[in-house]
Amino acid sequence: SAGYPNWPDSFRWSSAGKLPGFTCLQIHEGAEPSGHTWRDNYFCWRSDKTNPGFTWSTAGVRWGKTCVQILETADPHTWYDNFLCAPHNSPYRLRWSSAGPIAGLECIRWHESADPHTWGDNYLCDNYRDFC
Repeated sequence: SAGYPNWPDSFRWSSAGKLPGFTCLQIHEGAEPSGHTWRDNYFCWRSDKTNPGFTWSTAGVRWGKTCVQILETADPHTWYDNFLCAPHNSPYRLRWSSAGPIAGLECIRWHESADPHTWGDNYLCDNYRDFC
């Protein structure tokens, strides 16, 4: 196989739909008003790499998975139960920050400019990982 996507180089965040050449997981909170345009937001990885098996949950931790809570405390639209999950054997050890990048880690910004609830400083982070 092609190996897992390298972190962070093989991943992208998109707030404007799926990206060509990437496999994308929709990141959506149904309680958000439509004007906050979360319906076209995606976390993506290069299509020529092994699928890392990420799943999105808006209803708590998924059984049998390793999950990181994706929370913006300034946002009132039920983000408290939202998690990005990976298989237990995943090589990734993701961490989330709603207040800027985490020092010492490589971070990808998750930004939705149409949402007024301080989504400009939110990052998904991990150690640099190269699976060549």
